[in-house]
Amino acid sequence: MENDWKALRDRYLKERIEDQFKWYERKSASNKRWFHRLRTTVIVSGALIPLLVGYANGSLEWLKYIAGALGAVVAISEGILSLRRYRDLWSTYRLAAERLNRERWLYENNAIEEYASNDEAAFRRFVQRAEQIMASENDEWKSYLQQIPTSNSNK
Repeated sequence: MENDWKALRDRYLKERIEDQFKWYERKSASNKRWFHRLRTTVIVSGALIPLLVGYANGSLEWLKYIAGALGAVVAISEGILSLRRYRDLWSTYRLAAERLNRERWLYENNAIEEYASNDEAAFRRFVQRAEQIMASENDEWKSYLQQIPTSNSNK
C-alpha cells in the first residue's frame, strides 16, 4: 500500500507539477519577449518621429511619410499591448511558476511542519496546496475577464 502512494507521488510530481511548471515558464517567457518587443518598438518609433519631422523639408520631405507610418506603428503597438496584456500575463505566469516551484521544494525537502512526516498525508497536503496555486492563477484571469465590459453592455 505504501508503494502505491509513492508511485502516485512520483507520477504527480513528474506529470503534473513538472509539466505545469514548464508550461508557466514557457508562457511567462513568451509574454515577456512580446512585451519587450512591442515596448521597444513603441520607444524607438516614438523617438524617431520628431527627428524625422525635423528633417522633413526640401528634398527630404518624404521623411514626413515615414514619420506618419511610425506614428501608426506606435498606435498599433500600444493597442496590442493594451489588448493582449503581455506584461500582466508575464507577471502572472512567472508568479505561478515560482509559487509552484517553491511549494515543490518545501515538500521534497520536508521543510515545513505540514510536510515533515513525508508520508501519504503530507503528500495529500502538498497536492492540495499545489492545485490551489494552479487554481488561483485561473481564478485571477476569470475575475479579470468578468470585469471587462462587453460590447453589448454599452447598449
